This record gives sequence, C-alpha cells and structure tokens, in this order.
Amino acid sequence: MRQRSPLPLIVGSLLVLGVVLTLVRSQGHMQWLELTAYDLLAASVQTGDSPPPAVSLLLVSESDIQELGNWPFTDAQLHRILTDVLALDPEVVGLDIYRDLAVPPGHDELQVLLQADPRIIVIEKFPGADSPGVPPPRVLRNSNRVGFSDLLADPDGVVRRSLLFLSQGERTGYAFSLQLALAYLQAAGIHPAADVANPSHMRLGAVSLVPLEGNEGGYVNADAGGYQIMLSYRDVPSPFQIHTLRDLRLGRIAPGALDGGIVILGVAADSVKDYFATPFATLDTRSGTMPGSVVHAHAAQQLLDAALAGRPPLLTWGDSAELAWLWLWVALGFLAGWFAGPSLRFVLVVLAGVLFAVAVAAAAYLWGWWIPVVPNLLGWLFAAALSSALLAAHRRRDQQVLMSLFARHVSPEVAGAIWQRRDEVLDDGRVLPRTLTVTTLFADLQGFTRVSEQMDPEPFLQWLNSYLAELTEVIMHYGGVLDDFAGDGIKASFGVPFSSPDETQQHALQAAGCALALAEALTALNRQWRSQGRACMGMRVGIHTGLVVVGTVGSPSRMKYTTVGRNVNLAARLESLKDCPDPDPDDESDNCRILVSEATAALVDKAFITWDLGRFELKGITEKTRVFAILGRKSEGQEHADD
Repeated sequence: MRQRSPLPLIVGSLLVLGVVLTLVRSQGHMQWLELTAYDLLAASVQTGDSPPPAVSLLLVSESDIQELGNWPFTDAQLHRILTDVLALDPEVVGLDIYRDLAVPPGHDELQVLLQADPRIIVIEKFPGADSPGVPPPRVLRNSNRVGFSDLLADPDGVVRRSLLFLSQGERTGYAFSLQLALAYLQAAGIHPAADVANPSHMRLGAVSLVPLEGNEGGYVNADAGGYQIMLSYRDVPSPFQIHTLRDLRLGRIAPGALDGGIVILGVAADSVKDYFATPFATLDTRSGTMPGSVVHAHAAQQLLDAALAGRPPLLTWGDSAELAWLWLWVALGFLAGWFAGPSLRFVLVVLAGVLFAVAVAAAAYLWGWWIPVVPNLLGWLFAAALSSALLAAHRRRDQQVLMSLFARHVSPEVAGAIWQRRDEVLDDGRVLPRTLTVTTLFADLQGFTRVSEQMDPEPFLQWLNSYLAELTEVIMHYGGVLDDFAGDGIKASFGVPFSSPDETQQHALQAAGCALALAEALTALNRQWRSQGRACMGMRVGIHTGLVVVGTVGSPSRMKYTTVGRNVNLAARLESLKDCPDPDPDDESDNCRILVSEATAALVDKAFITWDLGRFELKGITEKTRVFAILGRKSEGQEHADD
C-alpha cells in the first residue's frame, strides 16, 4: 500500500458496506437466501455427540387406516390403542390427534381414560383472531395436560422456529412439545423457572430459553409473536424410534422399547394432510418433509437436551457483532481483490474466501451459533470485485502513462519488461525521476541540410521517414529507448528505465553494437538512394556512458520521457566533434564515424576494435575529453587474445 493510495480502499469499503447493509441486511431483500444457507447448515452439519433421544413415535400409516377400514378412529379404537401404549410403561404419552368431538362407540370409556391417567397429554389448535381453533377433549379442558399443536412456518413454508407460548387476552397456551417435555422433566425434579438475569425469560435446568425478537441470524423483521426459540433439529430428519399401529397390534414393539420415555401418537398418512417442510428438505425434499408429530418430537427433544444436557437453543450475535463481522469481510474482500488483481489468482482467492466463510459458518453452527453467511459473502464478493476493478483502472492509467511515453519508442519486448516492472517507474500514476548510469547514443546525418534544400517537401519527407524508420528498427532491436528526433538526428538511451551497476557494461555493448548496425543500415540505404539517383549520406555517432537524470519533462498536457545532464551533453558533443574527420558518404567502409568516450571504450574494448584518437576540447565540457573511435567488432580470436 506504500505504492498505492489507500483512499480507494477506504471509500470502496464504505461504499460496499453501505450497499450491503441497506439492500441486503436492513431491507431483508436476501433473507430467503440467508434462510436457505441456514437450511443447508442444519441439514449437513452434524454434531455427532447427541445422546439417544427420549422421544419415540407411534405413527398411524396409510396402510393402518386401510386395515382399520375407517378414519378417524372411533373412541373405542383410540381407547384400545392408548391402553396398549400405556401398558408399555412410557413416562409420557402425547396424543397428536384432535379429539374435540365424540366418535362413538366407546366415548365414555375414552373420556375416563384421558381423565384418569396423568401421563396423557392431548392437543388443541390455539384460537386466533380469524380462527376459533380446535378445543381439546372436554374432560381435559382448562387442565395442564393440553398443549397447542400450532407449528410456526416461515413464508417459504419451512419450520425453523418453535413456539413455546401463545396468548389471547388473558389466556396463555403451552405448546404441545413444551407440555411433553415438562411432564417428562417433572420426574427428574426439573421445573420451569424465571431466569435470574431476565425474569421474563424461562429457564429449564441451567439453560435460559431466550425468546426471538425478529432480527436474529438471517431474519429481518420477522413476526416474533408469542414466545419463540430457534428449533434445533437432531442431526438426521428422524432420529427417533418410529413404530406403526400394525407393530403395536401384532406385538412387534420390544419390551422396554418405550419404557420411561415420551411416546407421541400421531398420523403419517397421505390422506391426512399433516406434513411440514423442514431445513432437511433443502437437500432431500422427501425425507425433509415430516409429519407434524415428528416436528413436535424434535421440538420436545430440544427442550429435554437443554434441561438435561445443558444444550441451549441456537445462539445468535447482536447487531454490533454482525456489523463488525460484515465490516471485516468487506475490508478483507477489498484487500484481496486489490492485491490479487484481475487474474486467475483473483478467482482462486475469491473462491478460497467463499470456502473459508462457509467453513467458519459451519464450525460456528457446530458449536451452537448461527452467524450470518450471505451478507458477509456478498460483502466479500462485491468488495473484491470493486477493488479489482479499481486496480484494473489504476493499471490502465499506469499503462496509458507508460505507453504514451515508451510504446512508440521501444521494442515490444522492452515495452513488456517496462510494464512488468512498472512499480519501479511509476508512483501513483506519476513517473519517478531517477539517477541512472545510462549509455547515450546520438546519431546525425552529414549533409542533411544540403539535401533538404534540394528536394521538394513531399519527397523529402518520404526520404527522411524511410531513413528514420530504418534506424528506429535497429535501435529497438538492440534494446534502446528512442528518446528524441531532431530533424535527421536521433537520440537513444540504453539502460532506461531500469539499470543496475552489473548491467552497465551490457548496455554499453548494446549501444556499440547498435552503432555498427546503424552503419550497415545506412550502407543499404545509400545503395538504394544511389539507384534512385539521390545523394548518399554519411553518419556521425557519439556514445558516452555515465550518470544521467531520467524522468519526464514538459507540461501536464504534453509530457516526454528523456534523459538530461552533463553526460548526455558529452555524448552529443562527441557526435558533432569537428576536430575528427567526417565520414565519406561514397565510401561504404567509411560512411559512418562512431566516436565514444573513454568510459564507454573501457566497457566495450574486449568486444569491439577501438582506436584512441587523443584528447579533445568539447563545447560545454570544462576538461579535455579522451575520444576513441569504434572501427568494428573483434573476432573471437581477438577477444580470447585480450583475455
């Protein structure tokens, strides 16, 4: 971040956070997705340490109804079934079948049994503003052995919450599952009590059952009427022992199978529409859609686990913790996208973040916590995408700056290298001025002015452009950066924009090789011009190696990347030195004069033939300069002889 302004990070993070909070969390637009994520957790994350359930089920199947030949049961049939179940010595028997009206024969005998055996708990449908409800059997009305069977389904039809109490006027009803659990716990000496910290909360054993308020976990402004808690299902859709009426009638229920437990007598038949979707239906609709009796069994077992095993209902964070969690993921997503960049690495980093977020949510669920996963995932994805887009824009700006300075003046290979090492050149979109050891090459045509005066403008420019184009290709081929054109003059730099001390000699060798290649190119051009009836030209080249200042000059609207300093001037003076013989345009062996400084000659002496011309006074240079001429390349034998 030292090389990139942190301001986009801060602004972008705040922007993404605001969008996620406003559109996703506060408005609840993605509540359905968060609830789906919860269902996947509930259906796939298994604790594996749950004690055997104390609840069993005796379900009337469709085949049982067909064998009986009637539905609903007559009172005599129900009396016989209950008598057989009670004979198996359960602690509590829950009758999950409405029995508000007599179904003769046997009505009186059934009423006596219901009233006489305190182990039996019956159901009612609690009356509401638009429904009279379904009352319990007459003999148990206004007793503590009645529980409402109402199940609370979310708008998508899935039962995720458990109702413990409902109120209408002065009347308060107890849930069927709660009545079953309280009757069972009474034998263990556990009774409901007010929580010490908050007397409005009910406590069972050591666990306080904190009611939902409507914004827990993935819920946003959910109806929190009554006394609700999250319904924690066991690890599998139906972990309970399930027997059929046929099993009871044929004596196939093993002795002791129901001894001391809770038995729920209910219906699981297609002709009796009493099925509910649960979180398990997300992965498996068939097994995740349960009879109401099985849902009551899960709810009752949850209360037993809380009271006997100290396992509280699913816990959730407060608003401040959820906000901090969301902010963390937004910040991490922004950082991930900023540093990964728009590449395959970005995709891998984003996927890794998604997997990590899901793993954290699963681990939290395993430990009894429901933490939001969708808002922080959206924050992660949006922030990563936004920061990646900002980085791409940042790079495009850098690329535009670099390419405007270099693209037309260097080879594609050098341009690629500059882009790869752009952080060494740019600082927040500005080219860094630097001092580097650079080999500077100046080349100029002899007799250019005379030719320009003799030719018409259009053919003259064609002639000049063909010359400059040929020389430009040579300079780029040798890794030079074409700095400037001045009429027929060319300035090239070797060692920009990157240079290190161990590369200085290589840059000097490149410049010397380039000078000889320029001479060869000029020879070919002279032959072409001679065949066209045009005058031949000579070339003067000056090369010097030394420290220069590298950077951009000009106005903000027209910038130029160049080198300046005494050593640049020295190279220019070598090219224009009048005290040495000029090249002969008509002599192909002497049509290019290449003069180098002592510093450059020392660097290229082992690879090139140099000739010491002596010391000369150069304009603007206070001391005399020792000048060398490059005559050609040394043969392999000459190089070894020098060694």
